[in-house]
Amino acid sequence: MKTIGQTIKQLRGAKGVTQEELAGALNVTYQAVSKWENETAQPDIMMMPALAAYFGVSIDDLFGYKLDVMTNKERLIRYMDKNGILVREGRMLKHGGRSSYYINTENFSTNAQLACIGEVFADCIRENHLKFDTLVGLAYHGIAFATAAAAILYTKYGRTCHYCYDRRVADSRGRMLCGHTLKDGERVVIVDDVMTSGVSVEERVEKLRELADIQVAAVIVIINRRNQMPEGSLSGEERMMTKYGAKVYSLITDEDIEAGVEEM
Repeated sequence: MKTIGQTIKQLRGAKGVTQEELAGALNVTYQAVSKWENETAQPDIMMMPALAAYFGVSIDDLFGYKLDVMTNKERLIRYMDKNGILVREGRMLKHGGRSSYYINTENFSTNAQLACIGEVFADCIRENHLKFDTLVGLAYHGIAFATAAAAILYTKYGRTCHYCYDRRVADSRGRMLCGHTLKDGERVVIVDDVMTSGVSVEERVEKLRELADIQVAAVIVIINRRNQMPEGSLSGEERMMTKYGAKVYSLITDEDIEAGVEEM
C-alpha cells in the first residue's frame, strides 16, 4: 500500500502541477508539500478534505486504499459514466457500423458538473502552455464549457483572458458575438464538445473570421471521434491543421474510453 506522501506525489504528477502550485491551492508552503512527498511529515488531518477535493479523489484514495491512482483521463471518464454523460448504448454511425457508447453533453447540467469539466479544460490549456488572447465558446454546448474554463483559469491559475461566444442567429442589432469583441490579430482558443469531421467547426470559425482577422491558436474538445470517419476522409484535426495551422486537443479519446470502460 502506498504512503500518503507517495499518493500525493503521484496525484500531483498526474495532474501536471508543481509543488508550488499545489501549495498555493492549499494555502500552505511548498516546503510543507515537499515534506509530505519526502515522508518527513504528513498533512494535518484537517487538510485531507481539501487535498481530496483538489485532486478529485476520495479521502480513502489519499490513504492508498486503491491499488492504482487513476489518471486525469480515467477520472474524467468515470465521472462522466457516473453522471450519465457517457452513455454506454450502441448508436448508428453515419458511414455505417455502430458505436458502443456516445457522449451526452446535455447532462453537464449542474454547477458541480460544469466546474469539473471547466477545470479539465483549464488544466489542458495550462499543461499545454497555450498562448492566446481569447477563449471562444461555440454555441451551444461550447458556451458553458468555455465560460467554466475561463473562470477556472482565473480562480485556479490567476490567468486573465478575454471571453466570448458566437450566436447562431444575430441579435436585433446584428451582433453575432456575446462578450468580448474580437480584434484583428487576436489569438483564439476554440472550445466545443465533440469533433468528428471538423466541418461545423470550420464553418463557425470562418464566420468569426468575417468579424475579425483572428488566428486560431488551438481547438479544444471533450472528445475527438476521428475513428468514426470513413477511411480516407479528412479528420477534424487534419482539417484544423491544414486550414488554420491549429492543433486539436481532446480531453479524452475513443481509445481512452474503451480502455476505461474495460476497467469499470
